[in-house]
Amino acid sequence: MEKYLDRVQNDKIEIRLIKNKEELFAAQRLRYKIFFEECGAKASLEVEKEKRDFDEFDDFCDHLIAIDKNAGPNPDNYIIGTYRLMRKDGAKKCGKWYSQTEFNIEKFADYDGEVLELGRSCVSANYRTKLVMQMLWNGLAAYMFDYDIKLMFGCGSFHGTDLSEYKQALSYLYYNYVATGKLDVTAKGENKRDMQLLPKEEVNSIEALREIPTMIKGYLRAGAKVGNSVWIDWNFNCFDVCIIFEMKNLKANYLKHYENEIKK
Repeated sequence: MEKYLDRVQNDKIEIRLIKNKEELFAAQRLRYKIFFEECGAKASLEVEKEKRDFDEFDDFCDHLIAIDKNAGPNPDNYIIGTYRLMRKDGAKKCGKWYSQTEFNIEKFADYDGEVLELGRSCVSANYRTKLVMQMLWNGLAAYMFDYDIKLMFGCGSFHGTDLSEYKQALSYLYYNYVATGKLDVTAKGENKRDMQLLPKEEVNSIEALREIPTMIKGYLRAGAKVGNSVWIDWNFNCFDVCIIFEMKNLKANYLKHYENEIKK
């Protein structure tokens, strides 16, 4: 039976899941290049030796990749973007979600319906275009339709560890997008930091939106919420907000757009 994800391609770009270990290693090398070489994350000795970003979670996940169809047969050349996707079954086999290392999200395992954790998303510097990002989003939407995802969550990252550089953005998120009730999420431990850095009357929405990374803004526009605090990831030279997205809250215009794109 054909899946929606089988249809996400055009004459230049294809979005699909990895097919073998060779492609997994190439996606991990792309992650290493971006997270460690480009963004300054600190690698373990094993990761640095291999020049691959890998951990205990990879074997329990699906790996979505963006492919340049005109880049030849070498996966190190044709894999230009990736997302790591973990569903309930993968988290159960692994024993935890990746985000549990940063946020109190254990309760999501009991959520009624399929749950998807997003992680390790990146795109090669030469391909950070509107087309590639849109194709990746279409692929992600197709995956959600294929597996009937009801709740999606993951870590959204800000580059650097100085929260004062993003005080407008974080305060804006706190006052406008924090999830409540059963989806309330708090960061863990000594790396937890508050988001409410400014009084509400001092928040400038235009300046705040300039500070928020493009991918996080995309989630917010589609209907996502965030946790109520951030977690500083010293090793990855960033800090994370927890993105929380109930699919029933996917804005109608986005739902129609993705359905039309995927069903073409």
